[in-house]
Amino acid sequence: MNQKFLRKNFAIILLFLISSFSIKAQNFSVSGKVTDDAGKALDGATVSEKGTKNSTSTNREGVFQINLSSGKATLVISYVGFELKEISVNSQSQLSVLLKATSESLTDVVVVGYGTRKKADVTGAVASISGDKLRSVPSTNLTSALQGRVPGVEVAASSFRPGAGSRIRIRGNRSLTASNEPLYVVNGVPVNYTIDDMNPADIESVDILKDASSTAIYGSRGANGVVQITTKKGKAGKVTVQYEGSTSYDNILKHLPVYNSVQLADAWRQALYNDTIYNFAQTKQGNAGNNYFPNAAADAKLFGGSIGNASVWNSIKDAYQFTTFDRTTNTYIAVKRATTPEERTLLANLGLPVLTEVDAYDPSKIKSFDWQNAFIRQGTTTSHNINISIGSDKVRSSFGGAYFKQKGIEYGQDYVRYSVSNNTEYKAAKFFTLGSSISYNNSIQNSPASIYGNVSGQLPFTEPYDSTGKFKLYPNTADLQIISAANNDGRVLNETKVNRVFGNIYAEINLYKGLKYKTVFGIDYRNASNGTFNGTNTSANQSTQASAGINQVNSMSWTYDNILTYDTKIKQDHAINVTLLQEVQASKTNQLSVSASNLIFEQQKWYSLQQNSAGVTTSTGSYSAQQLLSYMGRIEYGFKNKYLLTVSNRYDVASVLAEGKQGEYYPSASVAWRLDNEQFFQNQKIFNAAKIRFGVGNVGNSAIDPYQTNGPLTPTLYNWGNGNAAIGQGPTTFKVPQLTWEKTTTKNLGIEFSLLHNRINASIDFYKSSTKDVLQRMTIPATNGVTFMLVNLGEVSNKGIDVALNTVNLNTKSGIRWTTDFVFSKNKEAIVSIDGRSTNLVNLWFVGQPIQVYYSYRSNGNFQYSDTLPGGALARFRGKSGYDKNLFRPGRVNVVDINGDSVITADDKQILGSHNAKWTASITNSVSYKNFELNFNIYFRIGGMYRIPRSGPVARYQGSLADYWTPTNPSNEHQQLTKQSDVPTFWEASGYRNGTYARVRNISLTYKLPQVILTKLKATSLAFYVNAVNPFLFHNKSPYDPETIQYTEQFAATTGNPGPNSYSFRSVVVGVKLGL
Repeated sequence: MNQKFLRKNFAIILLFLISSFSIKAQNFSVSGKVTDDAGKALDGATVSEKGTKNSTSTNREGVFQINLSSGKATLVISYVGFELKEISVNSQSQLSVLLKATSESLTDVVVVGYGTRKKADVTGAVASISGDKLRSVPSTNLTSALQGRVPGVEVAASSFRPGAGSRIRIRGNRSLTASNEPLYVVNGVPVNYTIDDMNPADIESVDILKDASSTAIYGSRGANGVVQITTKKGKAGKVTVQYEGSTSYDNILKHLPVYNSVQLADAWRQALYNDTIYNFAQTKQGNAGNNYFPNAAADAKLFGGSIGNASVWNSIKDAYQFTTFDRTTNTYIAVKRATTPEERTLLANLGLPVLTEVDAYDPSKIKSFDWQNAFIRQGTTTSHNINISIGSDKVRSSFGGAYFKQKGIEYGQDYVRYSVSNNTEYKAAKFFTLGSSISYNNSIQNSPASIYGNVSGQLPFTEPYDSTGKFKLYPNTADLQIISAANNDGRVLNETKVNRVFGNIYAEINLYKGLKYKTVFGIDYRNASNGTFNGTNTSANQSTQASAGINQVNSMSWTYDNILTYDTKIKQDHAINVTLLQEVQASKTNQLSVSASNLIFEQQKWYSLQQNSAGVTTSTGSYSAQQLLSYMGRIEYGFKNKYLLTVSNRYDVASVLAEGKQGEYYPSASVAWRLDNEQFFQNQKIFNAAKIRFGVGNVGNSAIDPYQTNGPLTPTLYNWGNGNAAIGQGPTTFKVPQLTWEKTTTKNLGIEFSLLHNRINASIDFYKSSTKDVLQRMTIPATNGVTFMLVNLGEVSNKGIDVALNTVNLNTKSGIRWTTDFVFSKNKEAIVSIDGRSTNLVNLWFVGQPIQVYYSYRSNGNFQYSDTLPGGALARFRGKSGYDKNLFRPGRVNVVDINGDSVITADDKQILGSHNAKWTASITNSVSYKNFELNFNIYFRIGGMYRIPRSGPVARYQGSLADYWTPTNPSNEHQQLTKQSDVPTFWEASGYRNGTYARVRNISLTYKLPQVILTKLKATSLAFYVNAVNPFLFHNKSPYDPETIQYTEQFAATTGNPGPNSYSFRSVVVGVKLGL
């Protein structure tokens, strides 16, 4: 981080904030109390005399006392998250002041771990978002809802299939092989399994701890940031009921780009022409026997014999008018047309016979079947949520219930979730409180192999069913490698059933004034059963008998906390809060898998697989357990509500590490200066609040599987030379008694301020983190008996900036209100060291580069005819070792020769870029007028790279539609086609694309019924809304949605074809919200 830059900018800010004002005589005393609209006392509100430097602050009870210059003075009362208020004293000695919360009031109190704090008093980097804002963009789960909503948090969809979640990274990746997922904490209890089972409608707020000074209190589990989730709780007062229901209609956003019949026929001909075999015999006959323009005889052989069949040929033949068509004599004579002068010039330039006439060809007569539209559907999503809140002075309770059903845009894919939840708090006595929180979620996800993806690869000359309606497993009977999945729906299954119980119970005792003891027990139980079935006559099993399998995983974790807190003030100037924690966490998982082939009857699917005498049944199982013991202490100190200090230390003992290395301390410290409580800050006209904070802390990561450090064994077959293998045990990896924690140190410098009567609120954070003793799997020669061992080697750094800006752009008396939320994040991730080397090619790790990079040949376009001239690009390759004229000619990819030796080898591979974005941002605008409200959100992901599928029709297959090179189309995007291979040499070089895109995530219009109608309906609120979700994607680097293609890269040569793992969709949502 550039310290000179920071000092310069902070100096400017401080000079701007600091100003002096005259002091007047003080001879009139006023006292009073400041509360919010719920009657809660506001501690630390600023009360100042307008036009002077005279000011004071409220105490814990919201009470203040101030001496004024006269009884006619005006008081100015301000508090972060509330609207500024001015009151004329008019000689009143006692005042009651009620402040109205601004739009950001929900973020004024944040969860900081084992407690809550006013946002103004937080010294670490904490970002917050309310549940209402999260749900403004309809989402299946929490992880998807967070995209673009919080600075420093990057969210990428892991899949767009029904029920799928997203991958979250908070300020980059830190670990090479251990987990980079954040810790999720629900109502104070850590979550050990996926958070995507949770119903987003249950969420009241989300607070994200981003720097180590905030996350260090979670020790070894806080290395990747912490996502604190608070669920809805009951409120005192009358019973309230909130209902929301919606239905969405979902359609695919971008079809896979594939060839139609006309395009594919041309591509196949080009492949044969390039190999000089586009003739009836399909043999090399020199230029004299090669055709460039469509030829009826050559097509009759190509589409009707060598590669196609009668059905394929029937789609093509009408493009010609035959005077003679005789299969027995192979005589195919079509009506001719005269060639144009331009065509004769082209033939001459290509060295082909200059023909005065060629076969007349009308591509409009070619038949084409649209496989994609035949096997995609309109999806629907239905959601119903109800919440009932009831409360009194002693008991507060909230009950929630939800039903969510998503029918995917692909056949066979859907997701259903049922959720119930309850939060209850009972104040048994003035000093004693009991509470509980519990949720149950049941879900069923069907996610078989993509039918749409398969049929997109079918030949458009073919159809899925014959004339009698019978399914064709091989639509092109001449090629049994092209298998149709059109029969898979209901016959190829992948069903996951999940039952999840998550909850906690707690008791809190007020032992003494400010001294509290709280004990919490939380449990997280997850049962997941995954059944797979592949029926006969499907793309999965083809003509063999059905097979099936079931995998059951039972997981349970529990957490027990003992928390002691002491909160006090000394002479109103010194605020002290002490938190002591003792925590025990344990988890266990057992797994059982059974599979069977040659099922007797398909109706049994994956049930009772042991009843399968005709086939083979196999089973495997596993069990693991781990524990974590922790102690934590935290001291928070504030002086005159201006200078804030937080110091903490946590000690973790993890069972997954080797003895002697299991325990580690994680200290942190942070400070903050609230400039808005300084004398010089009062009565200036611009800023309402300002705070500068700095923090540093250490966190760890021990996210490896249990038992790895002791050299685990696994069943191994031993051959004793008698032809019979004996089952024994063999090591998986070596014992590593010195393996220890991965450690991350983070420094964070932040500024928060609001100005112009809270019309502008901003938070800016600069950070830098360093992760050392990185956990990684070191590859070792297999002659050692194992192929890897776990080691602590390497260092990874992350540095960047987070910006959150909220503005009230317009707020008129006529009722027009326009607000904007702007979020910006920029992170630079780099490997500082690996294992003493600058590169690790096996894992594609490079010093100075992010963890995920693209490393391959760089394309300089394609060789063109001009490159054959003396001094052209092709000249230097001729005559060199390994020279292949078929690779170095016009139309083939021009790979950059890095080392300049005029030979293209693996030494010419280079780092092309990273999967990481350079920066991300989002803009959310909300415009309201009377009872109408319009919202729209745009998400930007700038930079980064991804790979597109290769296009390889090769006169056999369908392919990804590409702008390929031909003599008349000197494209630089994709090299010329060839029948020799659908995986041409250096194919990877043409497949890398810039990942920059902008996505309109949501446009919504809401109408709230006026109060006069609500009164008649006896309702507190009723609103109708319509949303357009994901309606537009702006990306011009390829026809694909970059978010549907996951990172994939490896050093070794591979034929693996990258591509989408699912397909994004746009939705129109209509819904209603009702409050009673």
